[in-house]
Amino acid sequence: MTAEEKTQYLATLIALIHVDGKIQKSEERLLNTVAREIGAGFHFLEQAEKAVQSGDVSSQPPPPRSSDALRLLEDMLFISNADGSFSAEEKKEVLAAVKDLGLSSDQVDRLKAECRQRLKDLKD
Repeated sequence: MTAEEKTQYLATLIALIHVDGKIQKSEERLLNTVAREIGAGFHFLEQAEKAVQSGDVSSQPPPPRSSDALRLLEDMLFISNADGSFSAEEKKEVLAAVKDLGLSSDQVDRLKAECRQRLKDLKD
């Protein structure tokens, strides 16, 4: 991913965290985990937060590579379940990403299961 794509990726996740009006510490911790996994440091998180605050997120296209778009969906599921609940607002955002990717319900179920396992592994 380019620097701009990393910033947009993180901005999408930050916007998701904000969508239900509650920002949990667990969501912030997982956001930092995802940032490390994609090779994005504090500067990227800072830029992404600025993009969200300026409202410059919803008009952005999904990542250009299908693999990055799928990974973003996985991370959206991962972070949206961080606090143990999946709000209606978060679900709406995730379903939009699912629709953009054209995934089947079986594929989405598999991603959900993988995200639950990923969360469990982090807690252990």
